[in-house]
Amino acid sequence: MKKIHIKTQNEIEAMREGGAILAKMLQELKSQAKVGTDIWDLEQSFLEMCRENNVKPACKDYSMHGLPPFPSGLCVSINDQSVHCFPVKGKVLKNGDLLTLDTVIQHKNMFLDSAITFGIGNISESNKKLLDTAEKALYESIKVIKPGINVGAISHAMQNVVEKMGYSVLENYAGHGIGKNMHEPPEVPCYGNPKDGPEILEGMVFAIEPLVCENLNLLEHSNHWQTKTADGGNFVQFEHTVLVTKDGYEILTK
Repeated sequence: MKKIHIKTQNEIEAMREGGAILAKMLQELKSQAKVGTDIWDLEQSFLEMCRENNVKPACKDYSMHGLPPFPSGLCVSINDQSVHCFPVKGKVLKNGDLLTLDTVIQHKNMFLDSAITFGIGNISESNKKLLDTAEKALYESIKVIKPGINVGAISHAMQNVVEKMGYSVLENYAGHGIGKNMHEPPEVPCYGNPKDGPEILEGMVFAIEPLVCENLNLLEHSNHWQTKTADGGNFVQFEHTVLVTKDGYEILTK
């Protein structure tokens, strides 16, 4: 396995700064997203905030494994849309929608990754339960982080919360290390056993992301990037960039 990079104090400070910027940007976008909002307007607002904060929208034009460049700065999913969907002009938010905003910025050569899902207008009780479960899975999995455990402990905690409520997690997509690169080792799956994966050490930084499906965790691809749930169930995601500290953790994107 590739070596996991331990961050220097200068790198950690840059990631703290970038994380605070990204958290503020996502909250501003959440305040702009209302019934009748064109999701393309959220993309334009995000790109403008990147310019104002002198950060790079790292998803835009990103490519991997020979895929075409990603066309936007934001990943935007609505309801049954899943990972790596992008905003299209003319798609308008409706009352009751679940909206996921997922993005990465680059600040002082360091990458920060975060995602939120929230309801538009009045959402159903079942969707509130789905949101609450996914958000709980994020924080319960972060709570176990400390030096000396294995990455699988994070994954195991996440899976337990989600499956206990009758939902499922994606198995073909995962959280990951992050820092000088958007994706660094190790992967942080949404499922696993506590002893799986490498040992966690102080100075590691992870993007922790529960990827939660209302029903089955099977996806269909609309194109090279975009996915949706095969059974039409809703998909939600929460994500933070998290530093491993001497005694535990620090959420950098909160």
